[in-house]
Amino acid sequence: MDGQKLKVALMSSQTVWGGGEQFVWSLGRGLIERGHQVVWFTDPASPLANRVKTAGFRQFSVPSRKPRLRDLIRIRRICDKHDVQLMHANDTHAVNWSSIALLGKRRIKRVAVKHTAFPIRSAARYNWMIDSLVCVSQAVRKICIESGISESRTTVIHGGVENASIQRAEARFSLCQQLEIGASVPVFSAVGSLLPCKAYHRLVEAAHHLRWHLPEFRVAICGEGRERERLEKLILKYSLEKHVKLMGFQEDPARWIAGSDAFVHPSVSEGLSLVAIQAQMLGVPVIASECDGLAEVLRNPYTNKELGWILRGDDPSLLANLMLDTLQQNERRFERIQAAKNSALDRFHVQRMIGGFERLYMRLLRKESLSVTLSDSGAWRGIQETDISDSSRQSGVRQAA
Repeated sequence: MDGQKLKVALMSSQTVWGGGEQFVWSLGRGLIERGHQVVWFTDPASPLANRVKTAGFRQFSVPSRKPRLRDLIRIRRICDKHDVQLMHANDTHAVNWSSIALLGKRRIKRVAVKHTAFPIRSAARYNWMIDSLVCVSQAVRKICIESGISESRTTVIHGGVENASIQRAEARFSLCQQLEIGASVPVFSAVGSLLPCKAYHRLVEAAHHLRWHLPEFRVAICGEGRERERLEKLILKYSLEKHVKLMGFQEDPARWIAGSDAFVHPSVSEGLSLVAIQAQMLGVPVIASECDGLAEVLRNPYTNKELGWILRGDDPSLLANLMLDTLQQNERRFERIQAAKNSALDRFHVQRMIGGFERLYMRLLRKESLSVTLSDSGAWRGIQETDISDSSRQSGVRQAA
């Protein structure tokens, strides 16, 4: 089966753009560039759908939250028409809808991805409805297993980032123009959805402390979400309207990262963080909390050396001190930035991620080709010995077809 061109369906139910959507977009483009056939299922109102359409890829619309029976039947028919071999569900809703739509289609293998470090409410969904669960970090895999998912069903494929070819000097010039500041004014960027787990209130409070040591600076927070109102009130409370800017959703956040003096990511929960990895690849200092999968980004797995400026605890004054420290032009700063860049390019490059998924897809399809194939119409005739997976044989659990 080596060298085989795959026929894969990618499904995402999200209506906003985040790390998960960047993940599946990079994966889909990479698979297509390698000659595989890809069918996309996206919510018609999502930024992902717009990107797929603009690129001219084969795309079908599926309402993300309340698909009708005819939508699910349509998914099934499209997969049949395009002879799809594998369904890749990129989020929880996608797992639900694709599993229902493909009920009984045992020839189509199912892969799901867990991007976040939150515990799973229903492990049964992943133990019975999919063939493999991909975790974007070792930390996420640990949480999945603790939540009751069979260890044999999980695998780790780190999220991958493209090495963006951005001239930092040009990005800096553009950023300064947009913020209406001089080139010498320090700028700290943050990129992500405005959600409680991102803890951007820490960054606003740190800016309040930083102002007493550094009168002139800017903090640019790129993203949208339900925390916007809270952050706006906090900015007003500390009279930081001049210093902290909520920039909203940005089509090209990499330019904001590249043009800044440091990237700040004070999250309290993170599956991996592609934006922190992107900052490392761009040679920008990363200030972040060492939570969940972020620890795999902020430390060298072989030497345990720090690859960023690690925030410990909730004290905003400590974060302010780290922000000041990243501005110091010394050998220690240069060495850490270079080590982080080398590590990110080696471990988290997008081509490494795509290769990992290729091997997983091939392995699942190779196992399928060696097993006894059931007809679609016989899927609910009962449990048969030939339908027991390798992992189920070990545990003595039989799977219904």
